[in-house]
Parts: sequence; structure tokens; C-alpha cells
Amino acid sequence: MRTTFSLVFTVLLFPGLNGQVSVLKSQDTICSHPVFHDANGIILPWYNPYIPGAGYDHVVKLASEFIKSGTPVDPKTGRKLYLVTCCFQGPHIRGQEDFDKGLTGEYWPHNPACVYAGLVQGLVLNYRVYSGDDSYINVVREMLDYQLEHGTTPGDWPWANVPYASSDPFETEYMGATKWENDGMRGDGLHGIEPDKVGELGIAYLKFYEVTEEMKYLDAAIHCADALSKNIRNIFIDPSNFTETVTNKSPWPFRVNARTGVVISEYCSNVIESIRLFDELKRIATRISLSNEKIASYQNARDIAWKWLFSKSGPMITYIWNGYFEDIPNDPLTANRLQITPLETARYLLKNPGLDPELESTVPGLINWVGSAFATEGMDAIKEQTWCYEPMGSHTSRYASLCALWYEYTGDKKYKDLAYRFFNFATYMTYENGVVVVGPKWYGSWFSDGYGDYIRHFMEGMAAIPEWAPAGEDHLLRCSSVVQQIEYNPGNIRFKTFDDSGEAVLRISFQPRAVKAGSKKLTRQSGTQKEGWNWTPLEKSGILRIKYSGSNEVEISN
Repeated sequence: MRTTFSLVFTVLLFPGLNGQVSVLKSQDTICSHPVFHDANGIILPWYNPYIPGAGYDHVVKLASEFIKSGTPVDPKTGRKLYLVTCCFQGPHIRGQEDFDKGLTGEYWPHNPACVYAGLVQGLVLNYRVYSGDDSYINVVREMLDYQLEHGTTPGDWPWANVPYASSDPFETEYMGATKWENDGMRGDGLHGIEPDKVGELGIAYLKFYEVTEEMKYLDAAIHCADALSKNIRNIFIDPSNFTETVTNKSPWPFRVNARTGVVISEYCSNVIESIRLFDELKRIATRISLSNEKIASYQNARDIAWKWLFSKSGPMITYIWNGYFEDIPNDPLTANRLQITPLETARYLLKNPGLDPELESTVPGLINWVGSAFATEGMDAIKEQTWCYEPMGSHTSRYASLCALWYEYTGDKKYKDLAYRFFNFATYMTYENGVVVVGPKWYGSWFSDGYGDYIRHFMEGMAAIPEWAPAGEDHLLRCSSVVQQIEYNPGNIRFKTFDDSGEAVLRISFQPRAVKAGSKKLTRQSGTQKEGWNWTPLEKSGILRIKYSGSNEVEISN
């Protein structure tokens, strides 16, 4: 392991967080958990290690319940810690009494847009549906409403009605992180925003609207799309062979002053979240009465971003994956590299396979590059970025989820094995009290890494490989349409979706006798190409796949 270098590097880059990083004391334990291995030396989860997947369900439950009921309140502001700071120290560092009093929040740039977007996915779209616990809607609603009321730019600015990506710690109004402006412009500065987070929280607003059908979230998503389409930069790229590339500028900058429009940091490779926002608004355009003018504007911006992404100046060719993390100094030479954007781009391509004719080389290329460039010697763990070259649970679980998805798409068992090993390692970052630490040597906790990221990746993995979901229980693992309501009863499951058609994957405890979409009884099929349902028995319970249309209400009964 590169303990000495990594520790010194992290202290230098994050001087305010040196109390969170420690030398790994023993390879026999990770974050106080005894380490389990199988007969071949492969690491197993710390919880129920010999039941594949059992540990995944367990750590997701612990992490989700921590956000719902375990997050302390900051005594100075009266706000839950995730509303005013990015990170905290758990009882294992500071003691239970200080933790319970909310005294362990860290003084470091807050990243609310990233956190809240991740928790829309992880808690509302994933874990709420998986568990049947609707209380997570209100948990996340509080976050989104706080961002709308206390962290959104005015309507008469060049970047109007969009979320701030960052704020100063323990400030109740978000206006960009200002405390580190003299530290290489670490943070966005006063009125600084990050356009990629406008896209990221924009699609989260839109998905939350699809759950609740509350118009303020649709309006917020449209404001984000309007600002992105208005401020797109159409970078000319000469496609001929013997011309220079443009590698210092992207369709949207990484940082920009929302009030003046002045660019702070020119380059950001993360365009995929904005593309997702445009795609979904166009898909539901008729239902939400979107004007033809807006549709055309969104399509134009999407086309520019997509063309750039795959051009010889874009990161799919140059592999300049740069510009995501809000607490990293400006990087005019684009020297830093990160794993989050290539993996999330690969996720998008896998979920939209018709968009890339070279998918079968593109996606494994992205996965394998991350698996090589951000590998950790002696651990099944992925580091965050070259400027913070530390193994972390969130990014390890992200990598595992992409391996699981690629296995689902191709059947290549190598990637199932990789997903298994890296998910197993990532479970060790969760304590029994629901505190999720950053990594095996970084014992502090971040709401983005430990919750916004971590939860959703395990959920994605169980959906891709349903035999990893708990046997003898009932769980909807994935649905192509947003699930608005779900009810689990013995021998009966009902759910309602935003769309009146879709595809769903469940692991359930009983073999169905009937599956209905509205009043229409669906036919059992041998595959999933046609409308109907398919049952794959397992040793305990089985996997149910449904393809339905004509109604947004589905019922499964024995």
C-alpha cells in the first residue's frame, strides 16, 4: 500500500481534514470490522459474509436510516448537518456525546447540489421503492426545498434560477464557497456556480417531480435546462485529420460567476447530466406542455454537447476527464484526472445503447481505464482523483456498479467477479450505527460520498444482478419508469408509475399466479422481449421481470 505518500498528499491537499485521515493500522480489520476472505483469498463483506449480497442490503439499510433519523443537528444554526456542511466526524473519532450534540461537523466547502441530487436517486428513486418506506420522500423534499429557498440564483442573472453547487460551511444561505478564494480558487467563490451541477440537480428535480407531480420541482428543472441551453458554447471543432484539438474549453465551463457571466474555470468533461436533463424533458414534452421553442433550444444544446463529447477534442477521445469536485483548486492546465465522469458516462451509454455504435468497445474501455488508473495496491478499491489519490468507498461502489451493469449486458463473468469483489470491499466503510466513512484510511464521513453516492451504487448492483438481493423477501429492484407508489403485502405487490408503460425487475418470495397492468392480465413469456412477465426461479424465491403497457398500475399476486 502507498500509505505514507497518500497520507502526506491528502494532508497537503486538504489541510482542514487532516484529522480525518489515518494510517491503516491492520489489514486484519477495516474500519473496525474483522476482514473475511473466501478460500481463494477474495474479500467478503463484513456482514453475513458467506451469503452473496446480504451485506449489500445491510449497509444500504444502515446508511439510508442514518440519513432519515440519525443525522445530528448543528447547534448554531438549528439545521441538520447535511444542510450546512459537507462532512462530519463520527462517534468513532470524536465520541458519542459530541456527535449527538452536532459538534462534529467539518469546516470545509459544502456541496449541497451534488448531495441532494445523489439522495434523490439513492433514497427516493431507489431505496424508497426497494423498502416500501415513503417517508424518504419528505426527507429529501426538505433538502430540495432548502436548495430552492436558500441556494438558487436570482431570476435576472445570466445564469438565472439555478442551484449553487457549493457554499461556505455552516452558512444558512448558499452563495458559493468563498473562504478558499485565495487558496488557488479552491471553491467557486461568491456567486460562483458549476454548470454540470445545474444539470445534475436539474435532472434530480425532474425525477422528484415525476414522483410527486408537484409543479415547483418541474419548474426548477425547466429553469436549469433554460440556463444550460441559453449559455451553451458552440466550440468549433475542425473534424479533418491534420488539425489541432481544443482541449482547454468545453461546452459549459466548470465554474462561472452566475451574476456576471464571467468564466472562472474553462473546462469540464461532465456534460452527461445536462444531456440526461434535456433527454427527459423532451421525452415528456407533450405531457408537461413544453413549447416547441424550448424543445428546439434543448435539442440544440444537447446536440452541441454530444458532438463535443465524441469529437477529437472531447473526453471520449482525449480522456481529459477533468472538472467535477467543488473543493479542488482551479486547474487551468487540466492536469487532474477523475473517475466519476467516465463511469457515469458509461452508465448513460449502457442505459441508452442505441446512441453509441461502438458501445462494446467504448464502455469496457471506460471501465477498464478507471480500474487501472485509480486502482489501489493490495485492495479492491478505487481512488477518487489524481489530486486526491485516496481509495474511497463511494467510488469503489461506483466502479462495482458499472462492472455489474456490464456483466448484465454482456454476460462476461469477469465483470461479475469484479463487481462482487469491489462491492464487498466497499461494505467495510459502513459502521453499525449507519456512519459511512470515506475510505479505509479516511475515517471521516462525507454526505456526498457516504450517502449520495454509496447507496445508489449498491442498489444499481442488486438490480443488475438480482440474485444478490435478499432471498425470501420482496423487493422491486428497478423500473424504467419512476415509481410513485408501492405497497408490499404477503403474496401481493402493487406499484404505480409515472408512465403507463415500462419494464421492471423484482426479486420476490413467491412465484406469481397473476401479473396485471390495470385490468389487463399479462401473459407469462419465456423471455422479456414481448409484453408480459418472466419468472426465473432461484434456490430461494426468484426473479420476476415485467414488461407492461396501457396502465401505470401494476399488481403481482400469488
